[in-house]
Amino acid sequence: MTAKTTTKTDMTLGEAAGRFLATLKEEERSTAQAELNRFLRHFGTDVRTSSLRAMDIEDYQEKVEKTGADVTRRLEPLKAFLTFLHRQGATETNLGRLIKSRRPTASRSTTAKAARTSAPEDEVIQVTREGYESLKQELEYLTTVKRAEIARELYEARIDKDFRENAPFDAAKQHQAEVEARIRQLERTLAVAKIVDQPSKSDDRVGLGSTVILRDLTHDEELTYTLVGTSEANPVAGRISAASPVGKAVLDRRVGDEIEVAAPIGIIRYRIERIIH
Repeated sequence: MTAKTTTKTDMTLGEAAGRFLATLKEEERSTAQAELNRFLRHFGTDVRTSSLRAMDIEDYQEKVEKTGADVTRRLEPLKAFLTFLHRQGATETNLGRLIKSRRPTASRSTTAKAARTSAPEDEVIQVTREGYESLKQELEYLTTVKRAEIARELYEARIDKDFRENAPFDAAKQHQAEVEARIRQLERTLAVAKIVDQPSKSDDRVGLGSTVILRDLTHDEELTYTLVGTSEANPVAGRISAASPVGKAVLDRRVGDEIEVAAPIGIIRYRIERIIH
C-alpha cells in the first residue's frame, strides 16, 4: 500500500493499536486486542496509518464475513479503532464508517447472556452529572419510544407471514431482547450511580469530568482526553474511563506532571500540558 497523502499524526499500525488499547477499560481491552491482533497480522504492524485505503478495509471485512464469524462482535472493535485513528489525525478520512455491521441471528444462550449483563447492585458507580443525565435520557427513550417501535415491528411481522419461518419476526424478537437487557442495565446503573461534580476551575488537579491535554513525549504529539465514569466511556469520542490505564495515570495529577502508561508496544510517557475543568 502506498500513501497518497501525509496525515498530521502518521504512525505505524502497531503504535496506533497500543495507543487505542490504552484508552479502553480492562474488561474491553482483551476483546479489542484479539481483533486488532488479527487486523495487524493481516496488514503488518509496521504499515503506516496513512497508507490505509478504503478498499483495503472493505476487503478485510469481506474476508471476515466469509469465515462465518459473528461479524458484529468481530468488527465493532475495529470500527472503533479506525474512528480513533481519524480523530487522532492518523488517517485522512474516517475509515471506521466503512465497517457495516450486520445483525447476526443470536442463539438463546447469547440472548440470555446479554440479559444478565448489568451493573452490580452492591457497587457504587461514579458518573459525571452530564453522564447521569445522558443515561436517564437513554432510558426514557428506550422505554417510551423504542419499546413502542419494536411492538409495531413484531405486530407487522406476525401478520406478514407464518411467524414460524419469519426472519423479520426473529430479528424483531432479538432486537426486543437486546433493548430490554439494556433497559435493565440502565436501571441498575442509575440505581447505584453516584454523581461526582466536575472540579472547579480553581482546582489544579485532574478529576472526573476534567479534559486533559497530554504531550506524548515519545512521539512529540498532543492528545486530548476527557476523564469520565466507566459507564460513560467512549474512546472514539475522546472520553476515557477513569479506570483505564491512561485514566488511572492522570487522575489527581497536575500540569507538568509526567506519567507512564503500560501499552502492548511498551511504556508510553506523557506530560500533562493543560487541564480544563
